[in-house]
Amino acid sequence: MRSMTAFAEIHRPLAMGQLRLSVRSVNHKALEISVRLHPALHSLEMAIRGAVRNTASRGKVDITVEVQDEPGLEPQLNRPLLRSVAKAWQEDAEWLNLPTLTAEAFFRLPGAWLPPASDLAERLEGAVMDGLEELLAKWNEGRTQEAERLKGFFGDGLKRLRDLRETLAAEADAQALELPAQYQQRLDQILKDAQLQGQLPAERIIAEAGALAERQDVREELVRLEAHLDDFAQRLRKPSLGGKALDVWCQEVLREINTCGSKCKRLPMTRAVMEAKGVLEQIREQGANLE
Repeated sequence: MRSMTAFAEIHRPLAMGQLRLSVRSVNHKALEISVRLHPALHSLEMAIRGAVRNTASRGKVDITVEVQDEPGLEPQLNRPLLRSVAKAWQEDAEWLNLPTLTAEAFFRLPGAWLPPASDLAERLEGAVMDGLEELLAKWNEGRTQEAERLKGFFGDGLKRLRDLRETLAAEADAQALELPAQYQQRLDQILKDAQLQGQLPAERIIAEAGALAERQDVREELVRLEAHLDDFAQRLRKPSLGGKALDVWCQEVLREINTCGSKCKRLPMTRAVMEAKGVLEQIREQGANLE
């Protein structure tokens, strides 16, 4: 089980200069990779992306590769171009009435700076890929540790949902005993208001009241809810718990809780349903961080 939210950074010495690699990731519905590196190292981008894909399946991942104090990356002025431009400018400045050549004007010219050594990516490829392997291992370790912290949170949420389910079960039993009599009284009042009292057999009224009470019975939903909670407990005991699977689980549990809420007639049941929705939303929010 791994979280999608993590950060890692490493520094590795080079023959000249040093290498800094960092990775930052947040939750995302799919795998989205962003790579930041010097233009001279662009040929390594596909290999870097491939290494990330081999170790992650979801999340927005930002990789940064910096080469510091490497002479091959130091900006180098194109001195031959500067001398030729300055000479031509001086020769034609008087008759063309040109202003004095400034550094700003020269640096706007294409090629004012020399490109870095063409073999830089080849020379640094081994160091970059080795450093990336170390970086991703450190990153995955952090993601695993973050997910382990979430396990305790999920365990507490599961316990609260079980307690609320027990409350709902007790209230559902009490409601099942109360509703037939309440519906019978209601039907009697409706028949009385319609001046039809005594025109229906008492057995029919009792049967109708029982049928109405049966429709408000939530014990079937509570059985399914208990099965979902048992399933979540089994998932927590496994080494992996996927964020997408947890999201589907939350949807199924919410469906049962909503059905209970639509059928409950007792105030303690309504309160338990509202609290259960809050707990489930917290689980869903934290589960969104899992890969």
